[in-house]
Amino acid sequence: MPSTSREDEMQSGHGPGPLTEDLRRVLRTELLRETCSAATIARFFSMHRRTLHRHLRTEGLAFRQIANEIRFEIACELLANTDMALGQIAAALKYSEPSAFTRAFRRWSGQAPSEWRNRHRRVQKWRRPSKPLRLRHSLDSGLDLGTPSKLFRSDDPDDQGSDRDAGG
Repeated sequence: MPSTSREDEMQSGHGPGPLTEDLRRVLRTELLRETCSAATIARFFSMHRRTLHRHLRTEGLAFRQIANEIRFEIACELLANTDMALGQIAAALKYSEPSAFTRAFRRWSGQAPSEWRNRHRRVQKWRRPSKPLRLRHSLDSGLDLGTPSKLFRSDDPDDQGSDRDAGG
């Protein structure tokens, strides 16, 4: 990961300037679009590419550094929160091939994307229940289908008949 991190900036009391914060916001959406270059992004701020680079340099930053930080943040979010294949994430971030994405991610984090995902996964894969749910009543008994709790039997022995006791 590049040497200047957002955590370091916040701890030192010198946060990024307003241009850098705006640039980060714009890059979060534009990096996922068809074309995203320094010149294209500079036009969003009504300035020339060189002017953008000069402003960033005064803060000790570079456009490519910020773009890579945002790519890393997006990649981490996709790895942790989705089941997207690495090839799909690489394509979403506009890498020419999955191996290029893997090399970049390893450079940023020190580990392969699949390793990082295994350690940081927030989305659990959906699994089928081990036992099929059984109907509590037969369908021809005039059952009120409006309440899901009346349809399925609970496996908890303390819960047997609790919907009758609750007046439902």
